[in-house]
Amino acid sequence: MFIGKWIFLAFTALSGLLMIFEFHLFSFLMVFTIMGRVMLEKNTKLFIASCACFLLFSGVGFIIAKSHISFYTQGKITTSITFREPPLIDGDRLKAIVSTHREKFQLQYMIQTEKEKDFLMATIQAGTVCEISGELMAPRENTNEHAFDYAKYLKRKNIHWIFQPSKSSFHHCAPNQNSLLNQLKNIREQGIRLVEENFPAKLIPYANALIFGDRASFDEDVLESYQRLGIIHLLAISGLHVGLIMGFLYYLFRRIGLTKEMIYWIFICTLPLYAIMTGANPPVIRAILMMLLLLSSKKWRLPITTLDTIAISFMIFTLFDPYIIYQAGFQLSFSVSFGLVITSSRLVEKGSFLKSLFDSSITSMFVSLPILMFHFYEFSLVSIFANILFIPYYSLVVLPVTIFIWLLQFVHKGIFLLVANGFAEILALSEQIAMFASSWEFSSILTGKPSGLTLIFVIGGICIFFLVRERKRFRYFASFPLLLILIIHFISLYYSPKGEVVFIDIGQGDSIFIQLPYNRGNYLIDTGGQIDFPKEEWTIQKQPFDTGKDILIPFLKSKGVQKIDKLIVTHGDIDHMGAGEELLEQIKVKEVLIPPNSWEKPMMKDLILKAQEKNTKVSVRKAGTKWENKSGYFELIYPVDEKYMDNNSSLVLFAYFGGLKWLFTGDLEREGEMELLRMYNDLQVDVLKVGHHGSQTSTSTELLERINPEYAIISAGRNNRYGHPHPDVLKHLKESDVKIFRTDEQGAIHYKFSNEEGTFSTILQ
Repeated sequence: MFIGKWIFLAFTALSGLLMIFEFHLFSFLMVFTIMGRVMLEKNTKLFIASCACFLLFSGVGFIIAKSHISFYTQGKITTSITFREPPLIDGDRLKAIVSTHREKFQLQYMIQTEKEKDFLMATIQAGTVCEISGELMAPRENTNEHAFDYAKYLKRKNIHWIFQPSKSSFHHCAPNQNSLLNQLKNIREQGIRLVEENFPAKLIPYANALIFGDRASFDEDVLESYQRLGIIHLLAISGLHVGLIMGFLYYLFRRIGLTKEMIYWIFICTLPLYAIMTGANPPVIRAILMMLLLLSSKKWRLPITTLDTIAISFMIFTLFDPYIIYQAGFQLSFSVSFGLVITSSRLVEKGSFLKSLFDSSITSMFVSLPILMFHFYEFSLVSIFANILFIPYYSLVVLPVTIFIWLLQFVHKGIFLLVANGFAEILALSEQIAMFASSWEFSSILTGKPSGLTLIFVIGGICIFFLVRERKRFRYFASFPLLLILIIHFISLYYSPKGEVVFIDIGQGDSIFIQLPYNRGNYLIDTGGQIDFPKEEWTIQKQPFDTGKDILIPFLKSKGVQKIDKLIVTHGDIDHMGAGEELLEQIKVKEVLIPPNSWEKPMMKDLILKAQEKNTKVSVRKAGTKWENKSGYFELIYPVDEKYMDNNSSLVLFAYFGGLKWLFTGDLEREGEMELLRMYNDLQVDVLKVGHHGSQTSTSTELLERINPEYAIISAGRNNRYGHPHPDVLKHLKESDVKIFRTDEQGAIHYKFSNEEGTFSTILQ
């Protein structure tokens, strides 16, 4: 009925959901564009079906949005919970999605002892029911611009609360009558643990990723290198993997004499089970839905095309889980598949295999570009060549050999270990190649967080690229409109007439980013960093929270920061410089400024070594160092001598820009403040970065009376163990009629300016 036209219904379904979830101008524009395109088909039935589809998915979206309410209130509760999946146990942390008879919770629990950890690993499975007491807490709001919004992420899963069980409260648990779904989830978990117990360490993450769809065992640096190369999709079970496995099984079944009819029913029955066994991630479900539709179309001679199967799969997927449209994996899977299918006629033209692979890599890169810009703020320049190299390697070598090794462990232990260890060495070599290639300075391009308008233009440029490329004339000019759009985007990003100061919510620590107009300077004062205490081996997490990787680097990338002109490390405390090495690894830093003799601190010494490794200039500075340009004046006014005294040797920066005078004091304490006042009798400032996070040992009344600030910024962590900021400091600031901004209460603090005027704003109002 709608042969080759189901894609219009899929787009109207998407527009219907967006009209409910994202009610703004772009949604209206999308609806009118799609419906206008449908009308050009001059097909009355298609137009009616599109309208019906729009109304259906709008209704579903409305019902889902209105039904996402909680029946609980914050506080302590005692209830019966059911684990919907095997828990994730990483070091001394347990996480899982659980449900009561009314709604779902995100459970988070800190394991108390190694014995309890062993008990939980042996006891808790998908389907386990526990009578348990604990506390419901609201997910923390996003406190940094463009940061991952965990509260919104949970809400889109219809989860409103984080449930923290009381200590040692899992003793009243029992397995429920397991459903087939829970049994499959538990079998998958057992398979993952079997790999971790038997396989060589280097092979474990690849086996779990390619067989069970679990990437938790991967080192974050390895995943990041694959991400920068644009080949991280090879570490997920995708349509390519499903197709290869099905192709092999089809050949095998035919060789042993099974009929096509029997093979069809085997696939129909087993593919949904395979989806669950591999984690039921969007790429897997999309691939399997498409396979089931294609098999059924051939079996029952249904009039649908490959493009139709993508559209129908999309509609089935979103009908059952409308919020899935926000997941990057879902977006990439469907958009790349769509791009490859609509350009398939070109890809199968006569030519070499390498040419076809090159064209498909080009298509994948262009189609995924706006999604990568929106979610990850960068895209890979070498992804085309990396895919040409790694796709055949993973498809023809890594995937089949990994599956073979998995089966071999049940046949002969000795041969299994011999083959597994040998293949682990090959994988280690390819991993080193990937990490080396990803370390090239221009392997990826930072784009920053694009605006909605920029994304519309980028998508338009991509559409023009594909339309022009299909024509015989002007084919070589197809990418020019998109390149022009990207050039304009980068010029507006890097040469903006506006500047900004951001006191990043880094937790208990300091990190201040200063960006001057017209790319005249990017300065970072401190990097933040978390204090790590000695831990027993069983408590160590594979993927612990890291200030640099989880807060600082994503923030800088979202701003499109490709280089830092000056990194000012005020002193050698971990909460001011702990993320410094990660910063040097990820972002180009031209110069690091440190106080005299601060290398007495081991962490500062390590930072200097990392800077030397990256060919970054390290300058020892004290009072008297100054620099200026058309946008501002900067001067270090402390310390005055070579002696290093921790907090009282903090580099203190005085600056004038954006119409205000600024004083950034690091962790300077009262003794240092007095010396500073003796040296600068007429020091006046508008904005004071309060010293030592608002500690009682800093921000004396004498300092406030002399410098007479209008604004005070306090960078401190929520509910920190030190009691920062101290009530006396807050009292003194209020008595001095100073307007106070606090990262622990208001999140990141921004000052955006142009010329001599600017305004303050906070993430949390």
